[in-house]
Amino acid sequence: MQRTDIINYLIERYNYKSYLEIGVQYPQSNFFKVEIEYKTGVEPYPVADLLHKHIVELTSDMFFKSLEENVKYDIIFIDGLHTREQCLADILNSLKHLTDNGTILVHDCLPTAEYQTTHEDNGREWTGDVWKSIVDIKAKDGLDISTIDTDWGIGCIRFNTDNVGFENPIDLDWDNYQLLRHELLNIKTIEQWKNSL
Repeated sequence: MQRTDIINYLIERYNYKSYLEIGVQYPQSNFFKVEIEYKTGVEPYPVADLLHKHIVELTSDMFFKSLEENVKYDIIFIDGLHTREQCLADILNSLKHLTDNGTILVHDCLPTAEYQTTHEDNGREWTGDVWKSIVDIKAKDGLDISTIDTDWGIGCIRFNTDNVGFENPIDLDWDNYQLLRHELLNIKTIEQWKNSL
């Protein structure tokens, strides 16, 4: 299963009706393939000839600032700027606009080499330091967080009032990522993840 398969699986499983995608530069790779009644994409630099009526040409910060408080989405996929800070901001903003039984998915959480984790796009495979935002959000109470081991790692965030957050005590550097990524990111196979829903 790749990102679109996981999104469509959740849509079917929970009968979701509304979808938000942050980061839609190439909508044919994911956005156009999502099968749902209502969808919105957010992209400050869309490919012009693929610009779709449901793609908003704004940064994610500007989009969330313009969004009315009562607007909610069942499923939100975050694949915007691949930095810890921006991804964490996108997650926190998304949580304010997520339905009670909703799901946030975050792409690029499992880099396979250190060169992929640079803060700037290096022109090759680039996950940035998105994985750190998943560790950061684990400090927040009331969330169930795991990372699906597929397609560069897909973070999965859902509400769970029973869960108590915790602060991570170690440096989030490459060495600790290699040693402790399973614990830090709660990595699950696709089957383990499906069984945990």
